[in-house]
Amino acid sequence: MPWQIVEIVGHREAPRSRKAHRLYEYSYFLSDDWALDPRRDSVKFDKPADFRQWLSILEEYCIDLGLKASVSTIYKMQDLFSKPEPITYGEARPLAQELQSRLIDEMKETVVLFLSSSEAEHYKNNQKGWELIIDHFPDVINDIEEARKCFALSRYPATVFHSLQIVEFGLLKLGKFISVEDPKSGWTAVANKLKKIISKKHEDRTEFEKQNFEFIEQVQGTIEALKNAWRNKISHAEGKLILMTKDFSPEIAEEILFATRAFMRRLASGLPR
Repeated sequence: MPWQIVEIVGHREAPRSRKAHRLYEYSYFLSDDWALDPRRDSVKFDKPADFRQWLSILEEYCIDLGLKASVSTIYKMQDLFSKPEPITYGEARPLAQELQSRLIDEMKETVVLFLSSSEAEHYKNNQKGWELIIDHFPDVINDIEEARKCFALSRYPATVFHSLQIVEFGLLKLGKFISVEDPKSGWTAVANKLKKIISKKHEDRTEFEKQNFEFIEQVQGTIEALKNAWRNKISHAEGKLILMTKDFSPEIAEEILFATRAFMRRLASGLPR
């Protein structure tokens, strides 16, 4: 095989990898069938419409894989085959040779990565399901996008890192809402303040705490879910969220990502803008 066609992530064949392999086959079709055979120069194409259809498919593949030089030659061939008079193999052969050479040269540097349908959803539609959060906290959009893209590309520690960035942003907002007085407002300070409010008797709570108790109680629950998701993986000493390991399975990373979304959704629906 004269070029590096595809690197497949996992063991499943992707649409783009199939296109890459088809281009490999097409380049040899051009060579073995007629492109380098001068004995057929005077023979006319008996079904030019079929060849135009083949060129359209080839054009789509090359555009999708970013093979600009090959596309340019395909356009020349399409112009040639759009003529009303019959085309001979000899007239088309120079362009066919040019196309074969360009396909080989461009595919030498082409690597096609595969994403499953669920991974592609994370990568392409990375704001889906997070719309309420983005609308309420637009500052976290970059970390949301990066967390989901990293998950799609199996960069699980990076997924968790960006999730923590999102959570820390939410903790700062929550800390202000419940009047955390600790100058290092973060995980520990907010969690302690929530626990303190929850543990109070109803008559001992302030008017603010009574009015917002349902929200505070629910946030406390989502924080506990977060803590369980990253148990023994993340430290929250002195209020800071720090990765303790880079060994994250896809299941753990996904659990943290979803727990982060649940936490931020609850904040978005309960905190004032």
